[in-house]
Amino acid sequence: MEKNIGEIMKILVVGFPRSGTSLTYRIFEKHPQVKRMFFEKWVIKKSKTKEEFYNRFPIFSGGICGEKVICEKRVTGKIGKTNQTMVDYCLKWNDWFGKEAKIVQIIRYPFDALNSLVMSKNRFKRGPMFNLVYQEYLKFIPDYMVEISKIHNCKTIQYENLIEKPDETIKSLYKHCGLDPNFKFQEGIRKDRAYKFLRNDKLLFEYDDRIEGIINKLNKIKGVKFPHYDL
Repeated sequence: MEKNIGEIMKILVVGFPRSGTSLTYRIFEKHPQVKRMFFEKWVIKKSKTKEEFYNRFPIFSGGICGEKVICEKRVTGKIGKTNQTMVDYCLKWNDWFGKEAKIVQIIRYPFDALNSLVMSKNRFKRGPMFNLVYQEYLKFIPDYMVEISKIHNCKTIQYENLIEKPDETIKSLYKHCGLDPNFKFQEGIRKDRAYKFLRNDKLLFEYDDRIEGIINKLNKIKGVKFPHYDL
């Protein structure tokens, strides 16, 4: 018997570091209908053909699977080694999985995402240093966010909505990906993480006035509404 499309969905979660991608990953990983969610394995970069991919990741051939990746550089590989961007990765996901593919993008208020990234990089030194990631963010990443939001099967959510209205937002994510929306995600979600910068009035990185333009750009995405803040 042919499987229903909802039984073989392929879910891709994307976002800038410290924007809630790991939380979104867990929201899907813990759903009983989801067979496996990979964590930043870049699964479709590891194979040249779909046949090779399914040999490497046979779990994708049946059941609901997916992965979470982050967009912190203008390319999806070592800088200078490839021209492939996160937008390209999303489009390839759709090309390979067709009607089975779903994309979820999560976006966070720039000040909070960047502040959180500074603190994270101070604790964990692996990966690109903050100054490099910050420059990539200012020059490239928001444009990718806008382009990804335009992909027909992408649902873009605002981190703050996920934190402040978790039940409603999680239900909408499950519906988007063909999952039972009545499943209750059990993990506690701290509402005080929403717009933390506005409350603490503390900036941990050197302000660049391009951030205001980024906020304007992100606010054009359906469902996204960030406040402006007078520094």
